[in-house]
Amino acid sequence: MSNMEPKLTGNEKLVLWGLLEYPGLNDIELSKKLGIRRRTVNTVKTRLKNNGVFSTLIIPDFNFLGCEILTVLYATFNPLINYEDRKEGVKKIMECEEIIHAYSTESEAFVVSISKNFTEFMKKASEILRFYEENNFIEKVTQVYFPLEISEVRFFGFSGLLKTIFKLNVEREKRDEKLSNKIRLTKRNKKVLYALVKFPDARLSEIAGITGIASHTVGRIKRKLLENGIINIFNVPNLDVLDCEMLALIHVKYKLNKINDYENQPADVFKIRNDAESISLSLFENYIDYKDYYNRKLEHLRENNLITEKPIVHLFPVKKLNIVKNFSFAPLVKKLIGVDAGF
Repeated sequence: MSNMEPKLTGNEKLVLWGLLEYPGLNDIELSKKLGIRRRTVNTVKTRLKNNGVFSTLIIPDFNFLGCEILTVLYATFNPLINYEDRKEGVKKIMECEEIIHAYSTESEAFVVSISKNFTEFMKKASEILRFYEENNFIEKVTQVYFPLEISEVRFFGFSGLLKTIFKLNVEREKRDEKLSNKIRLTKRNKKVLYALVKFPDARLSEIAGITGIASHTVGRIKRKLLENGIINIFNVPNLDVLDCEMLALIHVKYKLNKINDYENQPADVFKIRNDAESISLSLFENYIDYKDYYNRKLEHLRENNLITEKPIVHLFPVKKLNIVKNFSFAPLVKKLIGVDAGF
């Protein structure tokens, strides 16, 4: 992570929260939600973007695109091997389209991959894991498989955390999850979809220039993809802005036939779960906040007789995180939809 710790004004905190809570709104719509002038929203948003305070991602529904499985891998490294020695392994991770996100510290790593099926995953994973094991890089590795059809995935739930950290007097709206409608993707649809995922900050006119498709057609296709839940827009804050010290990975294994309805907490920024288990990533300002969160979670799990063993926890110091691959979706999208694009 960088050493940048920008101090935000009141309006900057409010607009940043609004961008995370309502990523699909334009400036006029967002100004009404926040109760501040449109010009202020536009000025602040531009400044935040230019200063690297947040970034925009467009994520497709991978289940719709034909993927069946999301895999989470977490591992403990051999303490005698340093990061420099593992660089060849990092290169293999970067080249694997199915791996969408990976980070590590000197001692631990966390990887998320999405694949068409289990066989496809094993072809890629076995090669990379074999390399790490043959070079004695890894002491212990755990892989957890989530069938997308029966799993709930929650990406980038940062707005609740920002509300808490910034002490904002705002109300979050409860919104139903949008399910994807089955639509046919034409060649032009695929080309625009891939371009949107690869260049999430690009204007419609820029996407038109990249794809060679008219701007009004690009706009119509983008609206269709959004309305049918094929893509979703997310704004993600730079972690330095949050000034959090700790990222916790928590892996919970549930008893069979138990409803694990524990609600998402403000600290949870990524979560995937099904009836058998869940993995979450949660951010905390300090260790005391983490312990309070963990104790409440454990109490809920025990009181409701949901678990037979304690959750597995890995703690990552935010300042020591090394982002190996930062939510890279475009290579996998291009591979899945077979788009013929030279960009």
